[in-house]
Amino acid sequence: MDWSLFRRLIPGLIPAEPAPPALVGLTLGGGAVRGAAHLGVLSVLEREHVPIGVVTGTSVGALVGAGVAACISSEDMMAAFSKASWSRIALPTWASKLSLLQTDPLGTLMERVTNARTFDDLRLPFAAVACDLLTGSAVAMTTGSLREALMASSAIPGLFEPIVREGAMLVDGGLVDNLPVDAATDLGADYVIAVDIMPPLDGSYEPKDLRDVLLLSWNIVQRAGEVERERAGIVITPKVAAVPLSDFSRVREAYEAGVVAAEAALPTLLADLGMTSRPSAGGAPPAP
Repeated sequence: MDWSLFRRLIPGLIPAEPAPPALVGLTLGGGAVRGAAHLGVLSVLEREHVPIGVVTGTSVGALVGAGVAACISSEDMMAAFSKASWSRIALPTWASKLSLLQTDPLGTLMERVTNARTFDDLRLPFAAVACDLLTGSAVAMTTGSLREALMASSAIPGLFEPIVREGAMLVDGGLVDNLPVDAATDLGADYVIAVDIMPPLDGSYEPKDLRDVLLLSWNIVQRAGEVERERAGIVITPKVAAVPLSDFSRVREAYEAGVVAAEAALPTLLADLGMTSRPSAGGAPPAP
């Protein structure tokens, strides 16, 4: 029976139909090695069974986001992240005039972690954001080769080889859209959880090598280009300013910062989603 007429005539007498659940989007920003903080945040969301429906990411946020979209656990991704090093994800290149490194090993690693070759192999809708170096526009990739898209989204100009895809020359999306909240709403998200791992520089860290100089310069560009924070339902910002962008020995520190930030945001997040916190015997999940 259709009770809608009775509800209008006798408000309050007939119980209202429950509102459909919001589609929750997860947006993960770029930040090189600090991407381990995303995994700390994810460990808390997994524990609380927060229902992620769509995922978007830029640079390392796209790499982690692809794992989320493939339904890979934060623990498994952290295991892979903990074994990473520059020599395992990139190789020097002398054939290119456009970069110092080529990232074929990174593409191979992501195929192995996600067990996915194309976006169609993923279990959740996903967008990886890059920048077209020839036009300066953001490109949200949702179809085709996943490996190619992830390499493009994380191709820091000057450091990594640009990726030519569908007539565009693609580089790291942080140049124009480091926290792609709008890409998540374009995929249908009603509420977006954004994780920003590029806090303002606080003067606590000085670059140690060329990689650090490039990455710290990139940090400045990314912060200037972040315009979508206000459109997120909630922004989680792990305190990772002291974690070097290029030092893989500090991934545990970044992970734990993600856990702390997610725990702090949890009451607001669960209230926004109409959820109740689930008791945890061990408190915050430990780093794997």
